[in-house]
Amino acid sequence: MTYPDALEVVPSGPVRATLAAPASKSVTNRLLVVAALAAGESTLHGPLVSDDSAAMWRVVTGLGARVNGDGLSWRVTGTGGSLAAPRHALDAGLSGTTLRFGTALAALAPGPVTLTGGPPLLRRPLGPLAAALGELGAGGITVDCDGVRVAGGGLRGGRGAVDVTGSSQFASAVLLVAPYADADVTVVAEGGTAHDYLDLTVATMADWGAQVTAEASATWRVRAGVRYAAREAAVAYDASAAAHLHALAAATGGMVTVTNAAQGSRQPDADLPAVLARMGATVERHGDAVTVTGPAGLAPLDVDLRRTPDQVTTVAALAALAPGTSRLRGVAVARSHETDRLAALRSELGRLRVAVEEHPDGLTIHGGTARGPARLATHDDHRLAMAFAAVAAAVPGVVIAEPGCVAKTYPGFWADLATQGVTWRAA
Repeated sequence: MTYPDALEVVPSGPVRATLAAPASKSVTNRLLVVAALAAGESTLHGPLVSDDSAAMWRVVTGLGARVNGDGLSWRVTGTGGSLAAPRHALDAGLSGTTLRFGTALAALAPGPVTLTGGPPLLRRPLGPLAAALGELGAGGITVDCDGVRVAGGGLRGGRGAVDVTGSSQFASAVLLVAPYADADVTVVAEGGTAHDYLDLTVATMADWGAQVTAEASATWRVRAGVRYAAREAAVAYDASAAAHLHALAAATGGMVTVTNAAQGSRQPDADLPAVLARMGATVERHGDAVTVTGPAGLAPLDVDLRRTPDQVTTVAALAALAPGTSRLRGVAVARSHETDRLAALRSELGRLRVAVEEHPDGLTIHGGTARGPARLATHDDHRLAMAFAAVAAAVPGVVIAEPGCVAKTYPGFWADLATQGVTWRAA
């Protein structure tokens, strides 16, 4: 899907929309990993088709799995844990999940594997994952500006402490490959992070046949040799994408229903509507449909977003519209995502004449003063682009640069908004 280099959303009053969110990137990429390691053919129904899932597809096929299919379902012929060591470098694009999970997979290969990607990706941290894999007996892992080189040769097993301060994906990567180690693996996640994503990983592993036991807080023991079994699985909706859609209702006093927000989601961002309620929105659930109705005026809030760090962009954008002072905390990890999101939010919301104070772990936003005209940079960050859509739908004259970066996780975002009556034009 092709979008202009910059677009302007034309505010037209309350946004009223009813639509399905795309499939989850977090779930799609985890399922690609376990299906690639399983023996036999698995089918993934309703996977996310995006830049990030395409990157994971490239890496698992480069390591020996076969993936075929379309946007409706993918058939994955797994390796049974006997991975290949390709001579060519595997391109992770801009996908942090792919680079981290792919590095752990490469440790199981019989020989050296090189992973690469775009410059923004290669600037993201990987040291804690390399250290944890080394502790479990992986061969040498070197990281530089050109990529990641993994010696391969398998995992011995044992106890691996993983510093997850920078990302829970470091521990998820180790957990996902642990059933293929020579001996049992105990994974200890150290440092503050969104442990809910680790719970999502553990639940996925158990669903596919691995034996994972919680031994203590943030500690899991994985039985070696109890491997993944090929199966069929449906990919859940993307709670993070749904949050961006619901934010449009909160920002404009409209009403947005996401029709496929199934109950019982393990994704932490499924809790974001509760944060919107604290800002004055009304939240209703009817079966799998969740409706957010925005208030006449948003209220500021003081909130710890430790469980939902990806949504600091959404909440910050809405806080810019809420008269008063909001404090968003617990999201230091957001500094090492696609960009330093805290610095980017301070910079871009400042273009809207909103005063923002930057802290090591979050932001203080003095909202209610947002006005255009303004041109907001997305810093090649899909979450910033989608968050700014809510502001642009409420404030005239807001131009969003490089809107096509949404292809990372939600390629149809702007097209979906257009089908729901949200007008935008090239700028």
